[in-house]
Amino acid sequence: MARTAVDFEDPINLQVLWNRLIFIADQADHVLGRTAFSPIVRENHDYVTVLMDSRGRAVAQCTWSIPVFITSLPSAAQKHFLPTFPAETLVEGDVLATNDPEIGTGHLPDVTMITPIFHRGRIVGYAGSIAHLPDIGGAPLHSDASDIFEEGLRFPIVKIHEAGVPNQDVLDIIAASVRLPREVLGDIDSMVAANAVMARELVAFLDEYGLDELDGLADAIHGRSESQMRTAIGSWPNGSFSAETTLDGYGEDITLRATVTVADQSIHVDYAGTSPQILHSINCRANYRYAHTVYALKCLLDPETPNNEGCIAPITDEAPPGSILNPEAWTAGNSRNLVGHVIPSLIFKALQDVAPDKVLGDSGGAPIWAANCVGRRDDGAQFGSVQNFHGGLGGRARSDGLDTLSFPSNCKVTAVEMFELVVPVLTERKELIADSGGAGRHRGGLGQRVVLRNLGRQPMNVYLASERVRHPCFGVLGGRDGRPGRITKNGLPQFPKGKVTLAQGEALAIETPGGGGHGDVAQRAPSLIERDLADGAITPQAAREIYGYRRSLADAAE
Repeated sequence: MARTAVDFEDPINLQVLWNRLIFIADQADHVLGRTAFSPIVRENHDYVTVLMDSRGRAVAQCTWSIPVFITSLPSAAQKHFLPTFPAETLVEGDVLATNDPEIGTGHLPDVTMITPIFHRGRIVGYAGSIAHLPDIGGAPLHSDASDIFEEGLRFPIVKIHEAGVPNQDVLDIIAASVRLPREVLGDIDSMVAANAVMARELVAFLDEYGLDELDGLADAIHGRSESQMRTAIGSWPNGSFSAETTLDGYGEDITLRATVTVADQSIHVDYAGTSPQILHSINCRANYRYAHTVYALKCLLDPETPNNEGCIAPITDEAPPGSILNPEAWTAGNSRNLVGHVIPSLIFKALQDVAPDKVLGDSGGAPIWAANCVGRRDDGAQFGSVQNFHGGLGGRARSDGLDTLSFPSNCKVTAVEMFELVVPVLTERKELIADSGGAGRHRGGLGQRVVLRNLGRQPMNVYLASERVRHPCFGVLGGRDGRPGRITKNGLPQFPKGKVTLAQGEALAIETPGGGGHGDVAQRAPSLIERDLADGAITPQAAREIYGYRRSLADAAE
């Protein structure tokens, strides 16, 4: 029987130990972010670190986390990594990795990496990380590919390190398949280092508290978290609640539909009625879909409990086979966020009458807008980097939506100065768009207008990934739609999921969507309208036409 020197039933002890585990994941987070080579990892924080027990169940995650990653990683460990490489096949220093979308996060650029943690000769846990690599070969990241084989290199679960020695054959194949081998291999090394920090710190933690293993503490954390979530679900009425929304898709509209069924202390979400899979890279695999399902519900039910396996135990979901939310394995999905990021907004819409004080309007940052800039410098050197752009957050029950915020992802954006170092562009303009937030008792957040100009002598290809251009973000509880997005080159509209080539001096203007409003326009306080006018968030014309508000006697005379 394992030696246990600490009482896990004592809430103070449990909180102290739980916080220590989160700190271990945070230490690994700092290592990965500070040593990564590519801006999308180093600057955008498009990665996660997760500590798991010996069964591959998530115990703690880094504080700043990508929601989809924290659910996908332990699922990959339990369903794929551990069955492929059981504990008896692993030795200290082994590191396992794959970028298979069916195993990890639903698209090829994300590498999922797991390192067994040995303590006194046996595996007591696993250190896990996921990071979005700057390139994976194939067609650059956008929506045009017609199957997964066009999207880049795919490698199965392999030992990328064996007994502490890098597997050079695998690394050489990766390097030969990508445009930016230095950055890609550098990011992989950073992931290995981050996992090693988690392993080292967990062993020190177990020794400090006189513990032989992690599983007992994990059971206590999972039990408390699951109980908390089930209690929260129990406060909602039983029943089924449905909603649907329409997206731009790839040229043709697509429909997402969800029915949320609350049954005592569990929830099931059924996406029946959702559009079929398509021959472009916006298909959303089941693992990615489920991650956003549980994220949305946790935000509504129990946002304060630190994420772990117990939080998601009461939640299940399903989607029809062959639908865009459950596509076949051969389908393309590199831009799956253009569909998957809308899932939380759809669930909020379905539950707007159940939890009116918790839901948000649809968000212009769902999905992230991305511009992947690829080309060669005058000396022939290859460059490539993705810049993210966010629209306005949906209006909230007690306040307006925040401007230009990523939701449900929480990726940062590459600082303009850093982006201009790696890509020969000038960020000529970056400004909020007045009147872009949907009106309501609390309006949606504002979108932004960004202008990128190619300064290089060589043409630069910009691969676009965007949504909500034809169909704006919807409001909830009577809130109005936000302003749709727009992309133009030299003033001419561009296909928002295509490739745009910029010659020297040409400019691309990106206008992200505004968030949907929350609540009836007639209930908006005059003081908030006045503040919006003073800040330039709305124009006097909008104040008069939408809210019936007269700022002054001069306005009334008009």
